[in-house]
Amino acid sequence: MDLDLVINVIEENGYMGLFFWLWFGIFIIPVPNEVLLMTVGLASSMGSLDPYLAFLVSYLGISTAFTSIYLVGRIIGRRLLRFLEKRKRFADTIESSMKMMDKYHAFSLFLSCFVPGARNLVPLLYGFSRLSFKTFAIFAYSGAFIWVLTVYMIGYLFGDKMDAIMKYNKEMWILAIIVAAAAAGIIFLKKKKVKNEGIESALGTESAIYQERQHK
Repeated sequence: MDLDLVINVIEENGYMGLFFWLWFGIFIIPVPNEVLLMTVGLASSMGSLDPYLAFLVSYLGISTAFTSIYLVGRIIGRRLLRFLEKRKRFADTIESSMKMMDKYHAFSLFLSCFVPGARNLVPLLYGFSRLSFKTFAIFAYSGAFIWVLTVYMIGYLFGDKMDAIMKYNKEMWILAIIVAAAAAGIIFLKKKKVKNEGIESALGTESAIYQERQHK
């Protein structure tokens, strides 16, 4: 993507223009999200954009796009899926997205952020399946944050080597998924450990109270 194009969008429309571009671009602009976000990161590293504001706007734009896809799934999901399933390029992605959902359940929303194609279809499918918005928000927004941060920082640090990065795009995202899944697993296990320790502590307290009453 042309770096000047991103800068011109900001100069002419402000950061709000970038927000709407990222929001609606996921539907109508035939450019991979990774390329767009890396270009924003590169522009930030060159001082053309405020790094923190550019990242925040990028995250909000992508999160709003995912939310819109989820809501579309809730409203017209059945009809839209019937339409997409008739087209081979979407049918294959729908099938692989469903397999991911069957295997990882709601956590697939987190993982799908790192998979081109699936990141647009998994929120749609969960909207259609009436997954609660709270559950959707927890997994989709956390996944979007890690994904946007990762791609943005790659562009910020290595944007001048974008051609080489895109050449190994598939391998890069497989590694990113493994790292993200490992990080999420560690967080989950830590929370589970803390919860179990809390339960054991509560049980121990109840047992002590019971024994004290028995002695009385």
